[in-house]
Amino acid sequence: DHALGGCLVWAIESWFKSTAWMRCWVKCHCHSLSIGRFIAGESLRDAVLKNGAKKQPQVARRVNGNELDVADHWIYGFHPVAQRLPQIGSGVLLIRSGKVTERVETLIALAHSKQIAVERVSLEAFDQRLGAVVEHQGLALLTSEAPIQIVETLDAFLAPKEIPRTLLVLDGVTDPGNLGACLRSALTFGVDAVVVPKHGSAPLNAIVMKRSAGAAAEIPVVEVTNLSRSLRQMKSAGYWVVGTALGSDVSLAEFDLRTDIVLVMGSEGEGLRFNTRKQCDCLVEIPMHRDAFNLNVSVATGICLYELYRQRST
Repeated sequence: DHALGGCLVWAIESWFKSTAWMRCWVKCHCHSLSIGRFIAGESLRDAVLKNGAKKQPQVARRVNGNELDVADHWIYGFHPVAQRLPQIGSGVLLIRSGKVTERVETLIALAHSKQIAVERVSLEAFDQRLGAVVEHQGLALLTSEAPIQIVETLDAFLAPKEIPRTLLVLDGVTDPGNLGACLRSALTFGVDAVVVPKHGSAPLNAIVMKRSAGAAAEIPVVEVTNLSRSLRQMKSAGYWVVGTALGSDVSLAEFDLRTDIVLVMGSEGEGLRFNTRKQCDCLVEIPMHRDAFNLNVSVATGICLYELYRQRST
């Protein structure tokens, strides 16, 4: 009896130790699942789902103090949402609660007609869900599709056209705001497509969409693996490749842009990379009164595209 009692005590102590270890393991690994509900009888799956419903994905968070890290499938701000909403088949439209303008009412009606869910949330909840650092204007759209559709081949833009063709190449533009502004100018002045290197370029995300005022959803964006090889393809298809560089002997306005043109813009800090510059048929410069300050790449792109448009219009 004594031996049996000792075995029973040992078994009970072992059980308590093992369950204590298990409770500790569950607590450490399932803290975010609200383990209290789980222990009370709620299934693990339900706990996960409820916890997931509370933890909403954020559009952006601060990285290194200043930069933004933005989820690819969020679109925010009126113009980007207005451009993208007619193109999608499913998603969620977030509207800040309170009185809305007539143009926002139009978007709500469009969402309802497409059976896209519309959620009205407070400003605090809006900021909590999307990130307070984002200038969302009380309007955001979440879709299962990336806001900017990438074109994987240049083929469609190498075929001859009756009117002069234009491609814009952005070599090493790493700031999403600048990239978005360039896309906006490209659409405004009738560029056929924008070409960016797959590596060493800004991510095509919600910031680009916002800064482009929705133009990024309209203009084709082609990602290429080897930019030098792609420039050779463009030249073989009849394009003149025109790069921009400080110190060039040719002024932008002096060059005849009334033919098929590939306009190549470099990064603000480094300009055109060596291999990219080698592929250019001509380098041109924007005349400036004080070139020590240079120009923002998106501003320079707008000036160059306007000059191209002006020459062709006259």
